[in-house]
Amino acid sequence: MHVHELIAMIEATAPLQWAASWDRSGVQVAAGRKRVGKLAVGLDPTPGLIDQALGWGADFILVHHPLALKPELPALPNGYRHVLGALLRHDAWLYAAHTSLDVQPRGPVRWLAGELGLKNISVLEETGSRLGRWFRILGPEGRIEQVAQKLEGRPGVEVYALGARILEVVAAPGSDFEVYGVISGVEDDALRVVSHELDLPKEPLGFGFVGDMPEPTLWGEFSEALKRLLGPPKALAGIVPEKVNRVACCPGSGASLLGRVAKVGAQVYVTGDLKYHDAQAARELGYLVVDVGHFALEERMMRVFSEELRRKLTHGAVEVAFFPGIDFLSSSS
Repeated sequence: MHVHELIAMIEATAPLQWAASWDRSGVQVAAGRKRVGKLAVGLDPTPGLIDQALGWGADFILVHHPLALKPELPALPNGYRHVLGALLRHDAWLYAAHTSLDVQPRGPVRWLAGELGLKNISVLEETGSRLGRWFRILGPEGRIEQVAQKLEGRPGVEVYALGARILEVVAAPGSDFEVYGVISGVEDDALRVVSHELDLPKEPLGFGFVGDMPEPTLWGEFSEALKRLLGPPKALAGIVPEKVNRVACCPGSGASLLGRVAKVGAQVYVTGDLKYHDAQAARELGYLVVDVGHFALEERMMRVFSEELRRKLTHGAVEVAFFPGIDFLSSSS
């Protein structure tokens, strides 16, 4: 598979345009090779994970956290320099889907909602909205037929042939990168593409989610379900509810959304990286925060993402492997 086609497939789930302004999602290290045969997926671009992936033969590595949030020179003999050197020696790509992935409501960031069976799910902190897109694609007869065949059956994509050389495509919110991926994979300079956003429908995007339990659940039962999915929590803060009706969640560090959780009526908020004063605030706001750490929710998220990509790449001659990370804040006991 051509590297641009793979990147378009990743960005179908995690479009770069929705990454936070302070973030550095996207290509971290470019390589000279243009074809991808082995895709490695993991949470952090640590020296250990990068070495394992390259040892497996990966020519493209997808991670969640960026290699660096600020440009820097490899001036110190540290992990950053090690990773850069290893990638350059093996001529391998490194790509980070960070906040571009975090804000996608239909993406793997919501895996916990699926496991808990949450209903009426909505974004916790909305940062924008994604629209559908209309395309008109013009080109040689054979190429247009090829594009049409590749687009047929893709989720959220409707294809209309206007003769042998013109194609109109309507993509639902979140499906436009399916179209971009096919177009980039055709690799034909003769294609001409015109497109614009549609007014409706809209899909809210943003950090975290909130939803209703299938039925009110005793705290003890809910707690055991969380332990099975995420392991023992790092900490509990706030007021333990008798029953859980509504659950909020933000993978990674979600303390900044404590006030937002209070407004949506959740009894439990699952997140990571809770600090002392955050714990105080949770009690005053009247709900329970379950701090599962920064690692657990996002590690599973990237595993889910790798499985989604593996299904999409079944016929693409790209092998996909997930490389587990390390929870550096896990208990030593």
